[in-house]
Amino acid sequence: MDLTAYINSGVLELYVLDRLSPDERRAVERYAEAYPEVRNELREIERALEEYVVLQGQAAPPPAAPVLDRVLDQVRGERAETALPAGKVSQAKSGSSPVLVWALAIALILAVAAVAYLLSQSQQRGEALSQSEQRLITLQADCEEIREQNQDNLQQLAVLSDAETRNIVLAGSENAPDSRAVVFYNPVAGQTLFSPANLPAPPAGKQYQLWAIDANGPQDLGVLDRNIASGSLLDVAYLPGVAAFAITLEDEGGKPQPDLSQLQVIGEVGT
Repeated sequence: MDLTAYINSGVLELYVLDRLSPDERRAVERYAEAYPEVRNELREIERALEEYVVLQGQAAPPPAAPVLDRVLDQVRGERAETALPAGKVSQAKSGSSPVLVWALAIALILAVAAVAYLLSQSQQRGEALSQSEQRLITLQADCEEIREQNQDNLQQLAVLSDAETRNIVLAGSENAPDSRAVVFYNPVAGQTLFSPANLPAPPAGKQYQLWAIDANGPQDLGVLDRNIASGSLLDVAYLPGVAAFAITLEDEGGKPQPDLSQLQVIGEVGT
């Protein structure tokens, strides 16, 4: 027997309200004697309804002995004695509260349970809607980031494919003979792109710094990220009239003037 389903079926409430047929009532009483869960649930229903009736002032409190206890005592007595006359059985119920009051109490309990369920469902739907809105905001931000990245890629592609763009290979110096980098310099479009082809990770406390060399000497184009990936493509500041590009190894954060003793790669722009 599925006790949970039986307890939740509503038959116990109907038993307390005296709305079952004699056969149905006897079945409930057998289950109550056999299963403590059923017996305890009946007592809880009786207690809840009795408290409601007393608080509302609609009827005097029921007798001290609960209905279930009286019925169980009666069932046990019937096993030892002959069945009581019908009139006697009906007397055991004479102390019950009016059926209308109990029915109203049951209706109130069911209504409160229904309202609580609807509120819970509404709260869950609200939380789900809030989560969906947050996901939508995140997706919109991701789409905007992808759109901007795609636009940057198209601009860089235009520079790389332009016939006026000069590909300047920065070859390694004596300090770093295997190092390489490439600068894409377009004096017509006024754009400069940089790509590290082979730059080993700098030592601790050091950082690569990019320079453009023109008629006025070395011009700072900024330090490179310590974790810059080989083959990545960066936009750097454009300076007109550049004769060469170079990279030195400087203290972390860079310097206003290069330490030429730490020259890593250099390449001339040419004509």
